[in-house]
Amino acid sequence: MDELGSILREAREAKGLTLVEVQDRIRISARYLEALEKGQYAALPTPVHVRGFLRNYARFLALDPQPLLERYEAQQHRQPMPVSTSSPPVITPDQPLPPRDDQPFFDPVNVNLEGSSKGPESTLRLVIIVALVIAIGLAAMRFVPLLLGRGDGRDNLTDTIQGLLESESTAESTPAGTSEALPANVTPLPINPTSRNNPGALPTSALPTPTRPPLPATMELIQLRLDVTERTWLRVTIDGEVVLEGQVKLGDGPYEWEAQREATLLTGNAAGVYVTINGVELGRLAGRGEVAEETWTTTNN
Repeated sequence: MDELGSILREAREAKGLTLVEVQDRIRISARYLEALEKGQYAALPTPVHVRGFLRNYARFLALDPQPLLERYEAQQHRQPMPVSTSSPPVITPDQPLPPRDDQPFFDPVNVNLEGSSKGPESTLRLVIIVALVIAIGLAAMRFVPLLLGRGDGRDNLTDTIQGLLESESTAESTPAGTSEALPANVTPLPINPTSRNNPGALPTSALPTPTRPPLPATMELIQLRLDVTERTWLRVTIDGEVVLEGQVKLGDGPYEWEAQREATLLTGNAAGVYVTINGVELGRLAGRGEVAEETWTTTNN
């Protein structure tokens, strides 16, 4: 059992709670809680689940989750240094390098590099060449249509420049790793400004939380629709029966169910699923990487 797991276990035992009792309170499986206390992080679905479960478990135990998360990250990045058991051979300046099995057919260390050094002049020549290539390309787009009798080429040049500006703007506003299109009724999750990418901006915790639209006062049944916007883990329970449990990714779904009594959604990445209840778009339940669980019941209960 590692130090992080000992902190969690001792805090739980100080409250006089069992793993099953904690499971009933925070809706995290007892086997996942036991894996956290034993430091067996590979037993959890993904590192995102480890951080989300660890954050919720620590808050339930009245512990500050941030130091625990930092300790977990430090454990994951700690790598043991290899220990050499043999001493290196002693080589005199006049002695050639000893042969190696993995020696390439040419040794760049012993090659004479006179006259091949790169200085400011080489960089300047490269910049001039790139500028000339761009100028030639723009001139060709301007005058080639004129020679072929297709106008003066100004429209093509304007469209090309506008397309470059739009593609640059789209690349800046699109999160890294998101190459697939989102569903038509789902808007991309905005990137919150931080002090790193926007000096002077408010921290994420100080930003206003979007207001969720209200559900109808009377719901005789629940029509649940889920649109997947990012990779996430889901468990959906309809009228007490688990109808979906596992990993989903962008492009899966949409998923739709109808409940007569209640519907429960548990997700390991709340930003990865867009929720609609009886035609009302509730959106995402929480932020990226956060664990969220919510239950909706009909007015018949």
